[in-house]
Amino acid sequence: MKRNKGLWQLLLLPILVLSLVGCSYSGQSAQVAKPDSDLPLTDQFESVSRIADEYLSNLKLVSLAPEQLYQKVVLGQDAQYFLVDIRANQDFVNSNIRGSVSIPYNQTASSQKLASLPKDKTLVIIDYNGHSAAQTAATWNLLGYRAVPLQYGIQGWTHEEAPAGYEAFPSQALVNPLVKNEAALEQYKFPELKYAQGKTEEYILETSATYLDRNYKGFITAEDLLGVLQQGPESDYYMVDIREQQHYQNGHLEGSVNIPLAELADLEMLNHLPLNKKIVLIGYDGMDASQGTRVLVTLGYDAVALKYGMSYWHGDEKVTGISPIHNLVRDYYELSPLNFVQPSTGAAGCG
Repeated sequence: MKRNKGLWQLLLLPILVLSLVGCSYSGQSAQVAKPDSDLPLTDQFESVSRIADEYLSNLKLVSLAPEQLYQKVVLGQDAQYFLVDIRANQDFVNSNIRGSVSIPYNQTASSQKLASLPKDKTLVIIDYNGHSAAQTAATWNLLGYRAVPLQYGIQGWTHEEAPAGYEAFPSQALVNPLVKNEAALEQYKFPELKYAQGKTEEYILETSATYLDRNYKGFITAEDLLGVLQQGPESDYYMVDIREQQHYQNGHLEGSVNIPLAELADLEMLNHLPLNKKIVLIGYDGMDASQGTRVLVTLGYDAVALKYGMSYWHGDEKVTGISPIHNLVRDYYELSPLNFVQPSTGAAGCG
């Protein structure tokens, strides 16, 4: 009986493996290789910062609004967009945006998964609240893809609680304190990123995989950050407002410095970031700060984003430069359960 049981397990293994593969794309793809162990180690900081600076300084579309996705993809059937859902697989199976494929967040640095993604399309990344999607978009852009998060994720697409991980979307912005006095920038040392020479792309991929393995949340809530500020100026947090200068000057969190997102990975600006503190990036809606956060983490910094950014921290658009969070979601759209189709008519596991 034991021998027969083992035989059945061997027979079932290929079926199990096939069931876990999920959707793939046979078009243009990236090839990621492991670094050669005999190559000399060099500091990758300047190489990575050049790639990051090119990405952030040319970033035109920080996130895609739900109504834009609905018009372009659901109604318009625009083939230039490729939807990737990074929520837990069971949540994807239960309900998803039709046409999307599943790559769970903890697998978004997998070379096998990345090899299934097209480089000739815009990847729209869908998660629960937009922050993990924005971080993933940053890594994928650093690796040569065109990727953009869905603004506020599934929270911005549906009012249903289950698809959004039972996380309540804010119904009202806060009215937390802001100041106008500007904090001075100081100078710090750069991190050292020792890795195999000529393997910058592999370094980016491995760093991202390590980050995912350690299950970092990647953001701090407005409520938690307010608690930190109330403890006084001497904290382990270093706040960087990445909004445009005019909006920073209208009002910002006390003690925060201003480095616009487009300049964040410039070497001159990186010189103003400390290694001995947790950097809190403060943006407009959190999607921008989350992309900046993953860039800084890849560069060797300890960083998090302010969840929902200034759209939730303070409700005055004239000061913050963005509408209050409850005004940003204009409508809700349909979700579909997973459609399993025969291999002869389409790929299994696609919405």
